[in-house]
Amino acid sequence: MKLLERNSGFTILEMISAIAIVAILSVIYLFLIDSYSERRMSEQAAKVLMLAAKAQEDFFAKEHHYFDTELTGNGGEMYLVTPDGVKTQVRIPAKVVISLKTKGKDKPGFTGSSFYTGSRVIHRYDSETGKMTSISRVQDGSG
Repeated sequence: MKLLERNSGFTILEMISAIAIVAILSVIYLFLIDSYSERRMSEQAAKVLMLAAKAQEDFFAKEHHYFDTELTGNGGEMYLVTPDGVKTQVRIPAKVVISLKTKGKDKPGFTGSSFYTGSRVIHRYDSETGKMTSISRVQDGSG
């Protein structure tokens, strides 16, 4: 009785299929990581805006007026500094842009905006309502 000889191993088609599946899963993973990073940095920009609004209100309580500023985080130690030279606890992260603008002398108040340069979302704050809104930068015309 003769034993049947079998070659064991993978065919080239099976190897190509396995490589294709791993490649597709890798691409999906990279897109998910990129999306997560964008959301996290956008949330960081919103947090910085709220902290800057608090610093602006603290300055108003002492000086009875608001101030204008526009800052971009450069990755180093960038902090919000009031016009009287006081360094606040508001650290501006890399690639985050924040802008605070007074509404005018007749009507005390300010508006603020912030965004992460890689994000499609801009956050806006209005001191009169005390509310923050988030909209698409494309819709806003800033993108």
